[in-house]
Amino acid sequence: MRRRDFFKTSLLAGGSLILAEKSYGLKFFPHPSKHKWAVIFGTRYGSNRDAAIWISEGMGAVADVFDARENPDLSSFDYLIIGSGIYYGRIAEPLEALIKRNVSLFSKKVKAVFVVCGAGGTERANQYLDQLAKLCEAEPAAKRSFPGRITKRLLSPEDFKLLEEFYKKRNQPFEDYDNLIRKDCLQFGEEILKKVSG
Repeated sequence: MRRRDFFKTSLLAGGSLILAEKSYGLKFFPHPSKHKWAVIFGTRYGSNRDAAIWISEGMGAVADVFDARENPDLSSFDYLIIGSGIYYGRIAEPLEALIKRNVSLFSKKVKAVFVVCGAGGTERANQYLDQLAKLCEAEPAAKRSFPGRITKRLLSPEDFKLLEEFYKKRNQPFEDYDNLIRKDCLQFGEEILKKVSG
């Protein structure tokens, strides 16, 4: 094929994609939903981001996923799922700030909350879930805590030092770990849909 013909063909093919009414190859949601869902997360090192994405996948990828630091406009969504990493016993600050600025919206639309923390599955984790629901002024249909992970080389110098001291006081080794399980997050996404769709 001559170079000129190649460019003409490429332009025609690209133009047909632009003019196409529907381009299913570029469509993000593989399954339709009658409701618009969003998962909003607060994370420091990425564990909560991964959990949020996997929860959306468990729902058939019907939910947009937003980092609270993006300050997303959530007014067009019907239902919200809120998740936070727990840092020194607190909700992620950017998420907390987003919720406080939009509490009237969150109180009506939050259907589920989740946390990722070292205390996953314990009474303390349940307290964090209740704290997050209370912050949203919502009564979510579903709540779940997931155990977290630590990748030491990602930690800020301050966090590294604090965690090193924490583990030293407990006479435990300070090493990388990853207890976040994708399958558990997928199942939570399915659970949310069942509870909300009824």
